[in-house]
Amino acid sequence: PLSATPPSPKMAPQRLREHRRVRQLRQARQQGQVVPPFELFGGGPTALPVVADESHPAVLPSNPKGVIFDMDGTLIEHAIDFADMRRRIHEVVDSDPIGRDLERDCVLALAKRLSPEGEERCGRIFAEIERRAREDMTPMEGGVELVAFLRENGLRVAVLTRNLERNVSTMRNMYLDGVRANGRGGEEFPDEIFDPIVARDTKYHPTAKEPIRAKPHPDGILHVCDAWGCDPSEVIMVGDSANDDMTAANRARCGGAVLLQPGGKTLDTDSGYEVGDSDEEVLERTPSLRVESLAQLQLCLEALLEEQDVVVGDVAGDRLNPVPLM
Repeated sequence: PLSATPPSPKMAPQRLREHRRVRQLRQARQQGQVVPPFELFGGGPTALPVVADESHPAVLPSNPKGVIFDMDGTLIEHAIDFADMRRRIHEVVDSDPIGRDLERDCVLALAKRLSPEGEERCGRIFAEIERRAREDMTPMEGGVELVAFLRENGLRVAVLTRNLERNVSTMRNMYLDGVRANGRGGEEFPDEIFDPIVARDTKYHPTAKEPIRAKPHPDGILHVCDAWGCDPSEVIMVGDSANDDMTAANRARCGGAVLLQPGGKTLDTDSGYEVGDSDEEVLERTPSLRVESLAQLQLCLEALLEEQDVVVGDVAGDRLNPVPLM
């Protein structure tokens, strides 16, 4: 059965306070006290989960089958300078006989539309940037504990990234070592701690000509759900990019779309394509939950698994209203 991890005296003080506050809110609700529909993490913009009622429907699946994680900036620390990457690729595009007439787009897509020489130059730039990021790769704080918690509670865990499979393998080994170093290994954590892994060079099957379309297309999420034998409404997508991760999650109709903003900051994860500002496009980029750390996300999931019914989100007045990301 699914169960939440009880607070441990060894928890970090901030997380222990948050854990206790969730329990206090839950107990107050159960005793019939009037409890506001949200509570702030440390004064920030992220809501703690509380028990849902008819006027505050849950915005995470009540019985999730698994969690799909982005990699860069989510499972590992943000290490890619996207502004520098865009600048370098755009320099190649502007000097390319084909590229100089192209409109700005995702740098990965732009590179494929250049002359053979231009595409090769872009390939070298991507390889250099990703090599440096791989050398500097560091697991996100709280990531190892969260993945272990999910696996221990019977949830599936997958990775969906615009990075390459070989770089995901480095991250996977770091997490596997971290889980086992914390004494949480054994048969519960086979080598395939993340299954499946969908990178930008992953194909549906070995004989496929083209890889699975990358985020913000929902194809990768749908591929994971197919592998798990579940509906997207039973899955939670977690990432640090509203343009890529939240859009893919909402297009796939995931049960939850969680935006990670470490320290409450919005980092540059823009790969270069334009995003629209219509109501529909803004809604696609809107998460169902914002968290400032993976430890906060684990806290929400602990409450979710314990109660199977929570409310999370940004609240205006007495109604749940997700705040669009502009």
